[in-house]
Amino acid sequence: MPMQEEAMWDDDRDGRREHEGLARALDKSGAPDGRIWNGHAWQEWDSWGETGSVTFPLRAGGPTALRAECQCVWHGPARPLDADPSVTAAAVKADWEQHIATVTAAMYPVDVADEMGDLMSRLYALTQEQPLAALTALRELEQKIEPLRVVTVAHARHLSLSWQKVADALGVTRQSAWEKYQFAGTEADVDAAYVKASPPAS
Repeated sequence: MPMQEEAMWDDDRDGRREHEGLARALDKSGAPDGRIWNGHAWQEWDSWGETGSVTFPLRAGGPTALRAECQCVWHGPARPLDADPSVTAAAVKADWEQHIATVTAAMYPVDVADEMGDLMSRLYALTQEQPLAALTALRELEQKIEPLRVVTVAHARHLSLSWQKVADALGVTRQSAWEKYQFAGTEADVDAAYVKASPPAS
């Protein structure tokens, strides 16, 4: 069934893919239902056509809650259905918008992704042509990365970003991030890291 314009939210700020969200119905057990709230009525929408990985049935008893759902497979908490579903839909849309804000805050620009891809392609080619030279290049790259990471953590903490946000961006637990980088706010360590991470002279 074609979706009406109000049924789906979209955002393309991360530069790589467009995030699409909607208000998914849940039954009394909390199981996803094959319906969504499209802004003014219930509408059948049983799966994400782009992924084809999940299909939800129409459940007996009707919806009792809504949750935000994103095309990237994220979903928000269940929120009990108000007498006016639009009220609940506004709350779950706010959940989705918070998800988008979190995703885009840690998303690096497309040009950086392109340059990293180019570098990796060149290094891969170098491994085939001159493996010893490639190993030297990789060693020097590693020696630059960790100091730059220290500088970046220190800057993030200076901006009052939480250890949890830092950990999420690093892909580690909060405890692991704190144990490894708690020193990152000290002036001497950051100054030393700046020296090691300085870009090459042009």
